[in-house]
This record gives sequence, C-alpha cells and structure tokens, in this order.
Amino acid sequence: MTREEGVKFPLSEAFSFSLESIKRRLSRALVTMASIIVGISFLTFLLTTGRIVSSLQQQSGTIVEAYQIWVAIIALLICAVGIVNTMLISVAERYKEIGTIKCLGAMNRHVLTIFLIEGFLLGLMGGVIGSITGWGVAAIWQYLLPIMRQEPAQIQALIVAAKLWLEFDIKDPLILLSNPLVDIGLSVFIALISSIVPAYIAAKLSPTEALRYEA
Repeated sequence: MTREEGVKFPLSEAFSFSLESIKRRLSRALVTMASIIVGISFLTFLLTTGRIVSSLQQQSGTIVEAYQIWVAIIALLICAVGIVNTMLISVAERYKEIGTIKCLGAMNRHVLTIFLIEGFLLGLMGGVIGSITGWGVAAIWQYLLPIMRQEPAQIQALIVAAKLWLEFDIKDPLILLSNPLVDIGLSVFIALISSIVPAYIAAKLSPTEALRYEA
C-alpha cells in the first residue's frame, strides 16, 4: 500500500478545515465574496429589470436584454479575475500552513480539495447574497423610478418582480439566467473555476519550500 493510499482525509474534515480557514481569514474571504456578490447582483439586476419592464410594457425587449447580457458577462469575467487574484494571494499567505499540513501527512489532492471547498463555500454564500441583492434592488428601482419622474409608484412592478423571482424556463435563456437557483449555481461554478489554478499551485508546493517561504 502506498503512502497516499494510507492517508485518509474525509470530506467532512475538509469542509471543517475550510470553514475554519475562512473564519481565520475573514477579511480576505470577504474581499473574495464581494467580487462574487457584485458580479451576481449586477447580472440579476440587469436581467430582472429588463424582464420587469418587458412585462409591464408587454414587449419582448430582446435587443435591450441581449445587450444587458453581454454587459453582465463582462462583469462576471471581471468578477472571476478578482477571485483568482484574491485566491492567489491567499495561497501566498498560507505557504507555511500548507507546508505544515503536508509534513503532517496531507497529500496534494487533500490540499487541492481544501482550496476548492473554500472556493465552493465562498461562491455559494456570494451567490445567495448577490442574487437576493440584485433582485431586491431591481424591484425597488422599478417601484421608485416612477416616483422620481413624479408619477404614481408602480405596485405592479413589485408584483411582477415577485412572480419572476422563481420562474424557470430552460428554453428561454433570459428567464433561465434570472432564476435565483441558476444564479447561485453560476456563482459556485465561477468560484470553482477561478479557484482551480490557485488550488493547483497550493497542492504542488513542496513542504520544505513552503516552510522556508517568508511572506
């Protein structure tokens, strides 16, 4: 039996380790999560606003919504770059910790798992907050916009926003992308993809090199 086969690291322990790591580096985690929240809330806001306007005016709004999607995609790409950057810094700050757990028997795949779980958790929390924030801002904006134009507030906008909140249609990408569950899944996906390179770098660190590293 090889050394790697003899070392066990249950997934539950990896989750606990990752949660503890996030708590210890809460400021860094909040920076990473902020990137996710901004990107997802911006996407949700644009798509929800477009669909509310289309529903109220009984128009398709295809050109406007297509433009909004491209803007949102750019925002998500910027969000992904931000996650990669903060995760790389997180790896650099934890060289000695990585070296220590490797000396205690952790294998490359264990370190990789820890960092990917951290990315998953940050993506999940950021996606939930971002989706709710984006939808809430869109609903309030469509309600207050007539008031700023000195027109009666549109209660109907809030009703439409509530109906759109959990609407799901796999055939319509606009409806699909504005669904909160899809937004959260997209957030987790982006966070995981963005964490792969930093996690791989952390996993490949030599214990001796990591312990000698000076931040």
